[in-house]
Amino acid sequence: MKHEGWGATAGFAAFALGAAAASLERGAPAINAPAKEVADFFSTYRVELLAQSLLFILSAGAWLWFLGSLRSYLMRSEGGTGRLASVAFGAGIVGIGMQALIQAPQSALAMASADPVDPSLAVVMANMGYALNVIAYVPLAVMLAAVALISLRTAAFPKWIAWLSGFGAISLFVMSAGIAVDSGPLAAGAWPTFIPYAAIAAWLLGTSLVMFKRAGRHSDETIPNTPGALVEAASSPGRTR
Repeated sequence: MKHEGWGATAGFAAFALGAAAASLERGAPAINAPAKEVADFFSTYRVELLAQSLLFILSAGAWLWFLGSLRSYLMRSEGGTGRLASVAFGAGIVGIGMQALIQAPQSALAMASADPVDPSLAVVMANMGYALNVIAYVPLAVMLAAVALISLRTAAFPKWIAWLSGFGAISLFVMSAGIAVDSGPLAAGAWPTFIPYAAIAAWLLGTSLVMFKRAGRHSDETIPNTPGALVEAASSPGRTR
């Protein structure tokens, strides 16, 4: 299997692990919930939360592998310096890294819940997880925006993935307002926050499928996507466009 095929397989693995982790969601307390309710939540669902954190961390590892293959895939289509491909890769690394970091306060509270946990401390750490989650929206939005632009310019991915990427980017940018509000539809944990997650899940599955189907079709040699380079490529012996 070509390296792109393995990259696509990592995307499928990230999707499956993330879906398994999401299935363990137990309805976390609202951001302004009473302190005792927050502490009781981590005590009641200790096992489920620890298992969920493990699955999300493993999913993040698969994401990182996928992002490396995505960068190579996009650079072949973009050509030149691969500026947007590098933006997508770097932003994805930051976003997924923050998503993995979110599991630290959740795991710490779940592990500590075997003994009495100070309710005030539980609230602070839980809100830290909420804040990190919202902050991660911005780099993930940048990643999707870069993929959308490359796909619209070069057809690296089908148009439906380009538009899905754009929709996901816009929804993430909008939901990043949750860092400044604690109630209403934009607040962390409100139901609209599940919209960008659904978009990202669909995007990950779609891009992985396209990359898997196209694995091995591209030459390992990158031809910059500029008029002069295309003319040179067409006129040089042994090279094809």
